[in-house]
Amino acid sequence: MKIAMIVWKLRKYVLFIFLLSTFAFHLQSPAHATNITASVFALQPFGGIDRQGNITGIIPEIIDEIQKETGLTIDVKVVPYKRMFQELRTGKTDFAIFFRTSESEKIAIPKVRVYTLKNIVVGKIPLNLHRYEDIIGPIISLPNGTFYQKKFDTDPALIKNLVPGFSNAVDLLLNGRTSLIAGPELSIAYLLKQKGFSTKILGKPYALSLNSAWLQVSAKSKELTPNTIAIIVKSVFTLRRNNTIDNILQKYR
Repeated sequence: MKIAMIVWKLRKYVLFIFLLSTFAFHLQSPAHATNITASVFALQPFGGIDRQGNITGIIPEIIDEIQKETGLTIDVKVVPYKRMFQELRTGKTDFAIFFRTSESEKIAIPKVRVYTLKNIVVGKIPLNLHRYEDIIGPIISLPNGTFYQKKFDTDPALIKNLVPGFSNAVDLLLNGRTSLIAGPELSIAYLLKQKGFSTKILGKPYALSLNSAWLQVSAKSKELTPNTIAIIVKSVFTLRRNNTIDNILQKYR
C-alpha cells in the first residue's frame, strides 16, 4: 500500500514538473512574442502597395522569409521614410530595415546587416561622370529625406531637386528637367525598366558609396526581447548564407 502511494505521488510530481517546464518554455518561446511590427519605407522597389492593396517590394519579401525561418508573426506596414523614423523613435514600430546612418543610431539599434547596395549619381548619355567635381553644377534629382554619403548629403555647392518618391526623380531625368539622378543603382535600373527604358540610356555613373541596409530595432521597442532579437538575427544570417536575400535582390535588378 505504501509503495503504491509513493508511486502515485511520484507520478504527480513528475507530471507537475513536466507541466511547469512546458509552461515556462512557451513563455520564453519567440513564437509567443505578439504584436511585433515592422515599418517599411514607401520607396520602390524596396517597399510599396500595389493596385490591389498588396504590400510588395524587396524588404517585405525579406521580412516574409524571416517569418518563415523563425515562426514569428510580424505585422508589416508601408509608410513614408520620415514616418518610419518617427515610429522607430517613439517605439510605435519594433524594427525596420534601412541604411544605417549616424541619425538612425540615435533612435534604433543596428542588429545585423541585411544587404549592401551601391549608390550612384548618373545622367543620360553622352554625359559621363568621372570625378566628384562633375556633379557640381548640373541639377540632381533625388527623393526627399534620403541619405547616401556625408559630403554629398551636406554639400551646399550641389544643386538638388528633392521630390516625393524615387519614381518622380526618375521622371525628371527622363523628361530632361534634371541632368542627373542620385540613388541606389538597383532602384534606378528597376524604375527605368518599369517605365520602359533600359540602363543603356545612361552614361558613366559616379560612385557615391556602398551603403548597407541593417535590421535596426527601436530603442523603445516593448515587444522584442533579447531572445527574440537573437532568433531574428540568426535567421538573417541563414538567409544571407543560403542566398535567399541575394535571390530577392536579383529579381528587382
